[in-house]
Amino acid sequence: MKAFIIFVSFLFLPACAQRLVIGPSSYPELKLTKSVRFHDAGDKERLKDACMRQMEVLNRALAANNVTPEKLAYYREMAEITETVLFGIDSSDFNKFISENFDFYRAGDKDSVLFTGYYTPLLHGSRQKDSRYQYPIYGVPDDMIYVDLEGFGKSGKIKGTVKGRELVPYYRREEIVNEEGFKQSPIFYVDNNIDLFFLHIQGSGVAQMDDGSTVRLNYADNNGFSYMSIGKQLILDKEIPREQMSMDAIKEYFQKHPEKIDYYFNQNPSYVFFKEDIDGPYGSTGAVVTPSRSIAADANYFPKYGLAYIETEVPDSKNEDGSVRTAPLSAMVFDQDSGGAIKGVGRVDIFFGEGNEAAFRAGFMKYNGNIYYLKKKTKKPFSAPSA
Repeated sequence: MKAFIIFVSFLFLPACAQRLVIGPSSYPELKLTKSVRFHDAGDKERLKDACMRQMEVLNRALAANNVTPEKLAYYREMAEITETVLFGIDSSDFNKFISENFDFYRAGDKDSVLFTGYYTPLLHGSRQKDSRYQYPIYGVPDDMIYVDLEGFGKSGKIKGTVKGRELVPYYRREEIVNEEGFKQSPIFYVDNNIDLFFLHIQGSGVAQMDDGSTVRLNYADNNGFSYMSIGKQLILDKEIPREQMSMDAIKEYFQKHPEKIDYYFNQNPSYVFFKEDIDGPYGSTGAVVTPSRSIAADANYFPKYGLAYIETEVPDSKNEDGSVRTAPLSAMVFDQDSGGAIKGVGRVDIFFGEGNEAAFRAGFMKYNGNIYYLKKKTKKPFSAPSA
C-alpha cells in the first residue's frame, strides 16, 4: 500500500510543480501558466535586432573550448528558442505562432514584479582637465587584484590591492574620488558630477567631446563593493517623499543642494570603471542590448539569455501638473543583462535606449506587472507560421 501511495504521489507531482527547466537548469520560481493572452505590441525590427544579437553571443558560447555538456545543452536550447522566434517573426499572425509553439512560465503572483528602467546617458567630456571638465572617468586600475578564494579552501571571489605586504579591499568610492591612496590616470573628464554618478548607475554612456568627437563608454569592472541606493537613503532621510521618488527627483534635489552631493554619493561604496568602445551598450551576457527588447534580471532566479514576455505600463508623457501619463507595454524581451540593484524574482529592469525620451521613461519607470519566460513546447510537432 505504501508503494502505491508513493507511485500516485509521483504521478501528481509534475502537474503540481510544472516548473521551468531549460537544459539541465531548473528555475523553481517560474511556474507554468495557461492563462496568458500573448500579444506582442513592440517594434518587430527591434525584435529581429535583439534576436540576431542574441544568436551572435550564443554562437560564440557554443563554439568556445572546454564548454561543459550541461552548458552546451543550455546554450543549444536558448539558440533553438531564438531561431524559432526569427522563423516566425514575419508570419501573418505572429502572436498565434508564438502561442502555439511556446509555453509560458510566470514569475511569482500576478502583477507581483516591479519593473524599473535604465538607459544610456549623454555626457560632455574632454581629454584635458580644466575649469569646466573636472570629474574623471577611470578605466580598470592597474593595481586592482582579483582573488579566487577556492584556492584558499573558501568560496567566492574578491578584489583588492596590496599595501605593504597585506592584501586589503580595493578603494571605496570616497577614497577613489578623493584620491586617498588611489592613483590612476583618467580616460577623460566630464563637466557634471551628477551625470557622472548616473553613468555609474546605468553602466554605459555616450560622451560628446569638446573636439566634436563622440566616445562610447561601456562597463569594464567595479571596485568589488555592492551598490547601495542613494534614492532609498534620501527617502529614509525624508529628503524626497517616497511617492515622488524618481531619477528626475534625485537630479533636481542635488541641483538644489550641491553641498550634499559628496555626502550622499559616498553612501554608495561601489565605483564603476569604464572602457572606450565602438559598439554597445553591452549586457552582462556580452550581447548588445536593444531598446525595449532587452532586460536586466537576477540570474539566480531567471535564465540568462532567456526569452521572456512582459506585461506592464511605461511612462508616456507628462501632464501640466507634473504627473506622468502611462501607456501599456506588452512585448517579448531577452534576458541579457544584470544590475547591482536588480535582485530577486520581484525586480526587472527594462533597457530604454539613449536620448531624452529614454531618459524620461527610465527615470519614471516604476510599475508592477508580469514576466513570463518562454520554453518550446515538446508535446506537439513544430507549428509553422502562416503564409
